[in-house]
Amino acid sequence: MKKKVVFIIIYVLLCLTPLAMLPLSKDTSAEEKRDLSAFPEVKKEGKLNLSFFTEFDAWFTDHMGGRSYLVEAQTMMKEYVFGESANSSVILGKNGWLFYEETADDYANVASLTERNSRNVAVTLRMMQDYCTERGVDFVFTVAPNKNTLYPDNMPAWYVRTSGKSNLDMLAADLDRFGVKYADLKSMFLKEPKAYYQPRDSHWTYEGGMLAYRTIVNKLSKEHSLFEDVKFTERADWDADLVNMMYPGAPDTDVQMYPEITYSFTVKGAFVSDMDMVIETTGGAGEGSLLMFRDSFGNTTWRYFAEAFAEADFERAVPYRLNTIDRIGADTVVLEIVERNLKNLAEKAPMMEAPKRNLEVLDAYDISDRDNQVASRTAGVFFHIYGSIAPEILDEDYHVYIIAKKSGNAVFYEAFPIYERELLTSERCCDNGFSCYLPEEVATEADSLGILTVSNGKYYYIPYTK
Repeated sequence: MKKKVVFIIIYVLLCLTPLAMLPLSKDTSAEEKRDLSAFPEVKKEGKLNLSFFTEFDAWFTDHMGGRSYLVEAQTMMKEYVFGESANSSVILGKNGWLFYEETADDYANVASLTERNSRNVAVTLRMMQDYCTERGVDFVFTVAPNKNTLYPDNMPAWYVRTSGKSNLDMLAADLDRFGVKYADLKSMFLKEPKAYYQPRDSHWTYEGGMLAYRTIVNKLSKEHSLFEDVKFTERADWDADLVNMMYPGAPDTDVQMYPEITYSFTVKGAFVSDMDMVIETTGGAGEGSLLMFRDSFGNTTWRYFAEAFAEADFERAVPYRLNTIDRIGADTVVLEIVERNLKNLAEKAPMMEAPKRNLEVLDAYDISDRDNQVASRTAGVFFHIYGSIAPEILDEDYHVYIIAKKSGNAVFYEAFPIYERELLTSERCCDNGFSCYLPEEVATEADSLGILTVSNGKYYYIPYTK
């Protein structure tokens, strides 16, 4: 009888242990890349919450004491015993390497962009480049390759590469066709016998960032420092993103190559981390002013650029605010994006005043009864008009213009061939869009607006009521 009582007591204590450890639990939402469940309300909108116990169960599961250690133990067992990834967002590769699952299609040469999407992105980048050139500003576009694009030998054997073209393959060809100044990081990294990406992080090291920096500035019209004599020190203290996704709360397990550079620039205003949405610097050792649109791959490169320019502005915000050029007086623009996010370029147009075009239109077909979408909004100092054109009338090289008529005179503004997916309510297509930023006074003062599409050598018109 005493043995039974002892067993029951031990069992109850074990069951109560996670509850007793609740005060010691920590918030792992950042490490797990998701929001943890909130404690449920007993009443909602004045009524008894009938889902209270279900929501409480979800909250307790997310917040129970020692949860991160249990998750870590389960992950280690799957990785080292069964050779499986416990996180669906992480690919468990060979030789201890980890990869983002969302790069799998790029690796397999399965394009998420259509051929027309790729062309539309290249046209958009060329329009951005022309906008810069007209203002005497240098423009360079570059793509940070996915890790498995450069180091495929460390991918699991069951991920098979097809003979198709990836997003980057298609876009690189279109960039060349439309004359976009492109810093080809993929080709540069593939020439190197050394691996410049971290095995258990998704990014390049500071040393890899230096190679990317040199490749980019070598495409610029003016010369900038190449930091040729820089030495790097290795330290195993890097907060590896893929490790944290696999093992929430685990200690760092990846190495980093730190540059031995004494910087002269200073950061304007408050600086929190490399992931700040805006970082502005002054006092760099170089000349000129830089506007750089970047993502997390810029975390290990922005200091090189800040030192190479007298003034620099690094922005992570999307859409890209190209009109910032005029505000800060930039003479150089660099746009960097990681390969896995290339599809985003086809879904959000940059913010800049639409270029004026000279057109002679003798006759246009009214297609207002077709399957089109037209919408508008105020976006800062701009009137943003966007939508989609009936797919059946479009060829692979269509152009869309916004016509602003005032006192009998018509002015044509070219729209980006971009489908604004977040703003449009329909998923009817993804490569038949248009997006145009007009100065607000143009839209306000115009007697009428209209959308003109040029496709297959014909003109199609949609009247628009403001």
